[in-house]
Amino acid sequence: MKLFVDDIRNAPDDSWKVARTITDAISAIDIFDFEVISLDHDISHQVTVGGTSRPYPCEETFTPVAMFIKEKYKSPIFHHVKPKIIIHTANPAGAVRMAGVLKDFDVERRESGPVNRLENEV
Repeated sequence: MKLFVDDIRNAPDDSWKVARTITDAISAIDIFDFEVISLDHDISHQVTVGGTSRPYPCEETFTPVAMFIKEKYKSPIFHHVKPKIIIHTANPAGAVRMAGVLKDFDVERRESGPVNRLENEV
């Protein structure tokens, strides 16, 4: 089973379960042991200005999900197999931060372009 954690992007294909919020991602990871977890870093919120609705980056990130993964799999009491982690964010500094949290995991970094023009402003 695979988990794709991203507030905007679609999963690569239908074999992925998708979590759009921190709460959904942590709940899924708490219940299931995933073989692969793909993480975005930045979270955007829908903002409507002058009748136009678009995602706008905010300070909230998916870093708490990375921290939860680290905590879940650090206990030697539970014999969980650590998932492979893919970090697919367009934010290089965010990717480094998350990889640091998950340094004891098999982490792969996949370049991902901005989802929208506003991500270029962050």
